[in-house]
Amino acid sequence: MAANNRIYYASQSVALKPQNSDGSALYSAWYLPRGVQSVGITTNFNLEQIFQLGQLAIYDQIEDVPEIEVTLNKIIDGTAPLYLLCMGGNTGISGANGLGLAAVANNRVNFQLGVYADTVSAATGTPTHYVDCSGMYLSSVSFTIPVDGSATEDVTLVGNNKIWNSGILGSPTNFRVSATESSPSTARRYSLSYPDSVIPTGVGGIRVPADRTNGKPYLQNVTISSDLGREAINELGRMAPYFRYVNFPVEVTSEFEVIASDGDYVNASDFADLEGCGNTYKNLEDKSILVTVCGSGAGDSMSINLGAKNKLTSVNYTGGDTGGGNATITYSFQTFNDLVVSASGSFANSTLVADA
Repeated sequence: MAANNRIYYASQSVALKPQNSDGSALYSAWYLPRGVQSVGITTNFNLEQIFQLGQLAIYDQIEDVPEIEVTLNKIIDGTAPLYLLCMGGNTGISGANGLGLAAVANNRVNFQLGVYADTVSAATGTPTHYVDCSGMYLSSVSFTIPVDGSATEDVTLVGNNKIWNSGILGSPTNFRVSATESSPSTARRYSLSYPDSVIPTGVGGIRVPADRTNGKPYLQNVTISSDLGREAINELGRMAPYFRYVNFPVEVTSEFEVIASDGDYVNASDFADLEGCGNTYKNLEDKSILVTVCGSGAGDSMSINLGAKNKLTSVNYTGGDTGGGNATITYSFQTFNDLVVSASGSFANSTLVADA
């Protein structure tokens, strides 16, 4: 086989195999996430320099355990989200579906990237080259639903082990990617289900224009994200960390951009006229947030639930300048430890993403 001249989207494919926190139990099959748009792998070697008196040249460079970071971007397309594929432990998608952060935080995932000849039209069969990253932890997740373009999901995985062409996770995955796969339901702006979502409107929340009979604002963009802040725990007598924990409390943020029609109507009082007890020193109220994306059928949906204790952290009014653009308002909310991803129908169907 001739050497590759390049790697491009049709000649590479991603596989994921979730596992429990101690690595003792793995899901039975590799998952082949569909709709993946990009993958990136960064390897950092941590070096510590030691010098000594009487010598300008470096005395030693001590090598610590390497840091591996994998980033994945996926279209929200009616198949299982990356979050569920990575966090379910040995029971797979069902092990994370509808569960809170504390219940799934310790689970890990094995990652494999297969590279095929640049002459193929589908990444099918045993790859020519492949890389294994074992024992990875999900470090961050982000969901974006824009008014223009397709809805996407981004995840970052972190770990300490990356080996090329070794089979450390078993034989290289038979990726079985069809040359004619199709998206079940690519999520666009109309895929946001208002009846099944809870938007943070009202006092201390998003302004709803007076003429909106459905009680909903003119949403332009929704972004939900969280950084789990993985911290390594090391021990004497061992090079690799034995655990990377989620650093609770975990901040979960959400942003809602709307077209401005009559201002943001968020009051920010300094309470200068209030003194003593019996007064309410409060600009904001707790808000519930639930964002639901529809699939192709009545039972196909994915929901992101941020609980009932979200509070507005900032509101930004911008645009509407002499260039002719519309004024927009971005409402940013914050909560902690509340992030539950629930899937039903095709979004939870493991057969759509299994390797066999």
